[in-house]
Amino acid sequence: MRKRTTCPGSLTKMRKTPSYLKGLAETRARAAAEVQRYSALAAEVQLRLAEAQAALDSCDRLIVRFDPRLDPTTIEPIFAHKGRYGKHGALSNTVLAVVQEAYPREINTTEVAVHVQLRLAIDFETPVERGLWVDSSLRNALKQLYRRKLIERLHDPAVKTGAPGIWRGVAPSGIA
Repeated sequence: MRKRTTCPGSLTKMRKTPSYLKGLAETRARAAAEVQRYSALAAEVQLRLAEAQAALDSCDRLIVRFDPRLDPTTIEPIFAHKGRYGKHGALSNTVLAVVQEAYPREINTTEVAVHVQLRLAIDFETPVERGLWVDSSLRNALKQLYRRKLIERLHDPAVKTGAPGIWRGVAPSGIA
């Protein structure tokens, strides 16, 4: 039987990482991932804001060109939607697209809600109204896509943690 040897001094150089430091590093890693995700969302919001502002400015210039007596800033915004989400199936199709675009990364329900809200131009009067929409319409769309095996559920719905659900797109065919 051969005796195991170690390099001189190797035991003094290797230190065990304390558990509190491991936990802190994991918390930091999760926070960094959230910062990256929300930064990407912020970039998308900035882009859409710039596009909407350009369209608004263009309309204002045309209104003043056709009738200089009109003040475009007195025109009230309209927050109504023709057919809440557009064509039949638009909500489910948009939710599916958002989850699939995140693949292979998972995406939580909150992120899905923000992306869907942006893409379908859905506005809510209050945070309570938005919460009700997430709890009913959005979660139902996610559940239906899961039942149809178009997305994966990475959380246990029976365990109530208060955290948003975690979803992932199904691997495209040919990819394991």
